[in-house]
Amino acid sequence: MALSSEKRAELLRRLNALTQNLTNTTDASTATGGDLLDLNLPGLSLDIDLPNLGSLFPSTPNSIRSLLSSLVGKQVVIATPYDPQLSGTVLSVESDYVVLVETDGSLDYVNISKIETVTAL
Repeated sequence: MALSSEKRAELLRRLNALTQNLTNTTDASTATGGDLLDLNLPGLSLDIDLPNLGSLFPSTPNSIRSLLSSLVGKQVVIATPYDPQLSGTVLSVESDYVVLVETDGSLDYVNISKIETVTAL
């Protein structure tokens, strides 16, 4: 079953929101030294003890802003509700927007809260 472009965009927006809401925290109450995955969604709250996830993914960014910060100077494609294919080099990441330099030298200022996906090239 193929998704319509509107449903696909909504799914990507929700997945993005989900990844921004995931937090790994050390659970001091467990003797195993595992991590506690705390997932809170409307109508659903899950706390899952996962053993040593931090050691598997030590440098995984936990938000779009931190991902973009790790990609400064690199080429990316950013999808927003207004433009599904913004591409360029990440020039800087500010508190609420990112600056991209396109191949022709023009600058794009993208509101971080409107970013649906980021793909490094």
